[in-house]
Amino acid sequence: MAPPSWPPLKMIIRYSLPALALLLAGCGPGTGRASRQDGAVDLGRLTQSDGQSRVEVGGRLDSAPDGASTVQRDSGSDQPADIGFGPDLAVDTKAAADLAADTGAGPDAAADLRLAADLAGDASADRDVTDAASTAMDAMVEGPEADASGDGGCALADNISVAKLPPISFAAYHSQQQIEDYLQAVAATFPAIATYKVNGKSVQSRYIPYLIINATCQASPPAIFANGTHHGDEPSSTESVLAIPDYLLRNSATDASLRSLLETYAFYVLPLVNPDGFALNTRENADGLDINRDYSYPLRSDAESFQTVEAQHMKSLQESVGFRAAIAYHSGAQEVLWPWCYTGDDTVDGEFFTAAGQKTAQAMNFAIYQQSYDDYPTQGEYIDFAYWKSNTLAATFEVSTDKTPSVASLASVVDSACKGTFAWIQAVSDRDHGSLHALSAAAAARRRFPLTAPFDGTNRLE
Repeated sequence: MAPPSWPPLKMIIRYSLPALALLLAGCGPGTGRASRQDGAVDLGRLTQSDGQSRVEVGGRLDSAPDGASTVQRDSGSDQPADIGFGPDLAVDTKAAADLAADTGAGPDAAADLRLAADLAGDASADRDVTDAASTAMDAMVEGPEADASGDGGCALADNISVAKLPPISFAAYHSQQQIEDYLQAVAATFPAIATYKVNGKSVQSRYIPYLIINATCQASPPAIFANGTHHGDEPSSTESVLAIPDYLLRNSATDASLRSLLETYAFYVLPLVNPDGFALNTRENADGLDINRDYSYPLRSDAESFQTVEAQHMKSLQESVGFRAAIAYHSGAQEVLWPWCYTGDDTVDGEFFTAAGQKTAQAMNFAIYQQSYDDYPTQGEYIDFAYWKSNTLAATFEVSTDKTPSVASLASVVDSACKGTFAWIQAVSDRDHGSLHALSAAAAARRRFPLTAPFDGTNRLE
């Protein structure tokens, strides 16, 4: 009989180490195999500590004495089931090591498993060993495994309970702490598909939080990036991005097209590019620099750009992921815009941008969709950088004519932005599947809308 292939061995590794961790922690076996699939983007024990907030994915959201929110790992009797360990997966670790050696999986894997087996036999092993075993598991598991039942793969989206979604309302604007708390709560509620992270710190050492949602059953799926508040005095852009997790997860339960997007793309949701400007209600960052003029573009090198620490963080994230599509949210008008910003030359993707822009503007009930240069020329915008360096299908959404719409109208602005967001992403998906509707020659003609207000080159719009 031929030896087992590597995927079954990965399953053994995946479930042997959690079992070992439970034994060392003094936990008994679970009552059955949980339906949850771990291993989406960067899952596992994730901690961000700033003296105020802390996250460990897979815990509960509690209030700290100082009023900040904290997520603590649960240690109750249901923990084994949550990890996915049950009697049917109680694989002997030493046997797994033998199998690793027999199947040629590599000496490192076999040695690691033998070490784990030796540790399991040591009744005096302390909790630090448990943490080490958990870390080793996270390092070895690259992504969600395919479902072994033979039904064609895993189905992480099936495990999303709309009833468990953390509540969020847009009857008021949110503070930075409330934004962090909400993103952490989503990650804690849906640890199999959501991860809370921080994209570095601002000039004044404020965290730049973001959320990854990955229900694709892939470790490295094509990714969509939504970012807001390049300009700190445009809070409706912040709220529009903050609304995306709830809108996506809640509506995917009943909307087949949204569910398909959820199962195809990972979503990176970053509401606060410029948290200092947000706190100070200024367009610029704490150094008085416009972050959305600080990116490189075809006429300016990286070395001449990225003077702001916030743009440097965005560059790192952009280059590490290489997003398939991205939307930068702003306020001060109602428009859908796309590259180029620095030149009136057409892009090679002009037909796509026009079609996607038209569909998105219609979804948002906006009249204006055009190449950003035709709105007015700028240099150093995020969307030019993303499109130039990563071929990211990037757009700017100007979500409201007022930078800070009234509280009474905020929910309507946010709803419109969400509808536009998924119209743009659907156009990207249609393109990826070769089914994007071709525009007529008249509709595809480049559109130019005249400015309706004076413009001095710095203080308006994106």
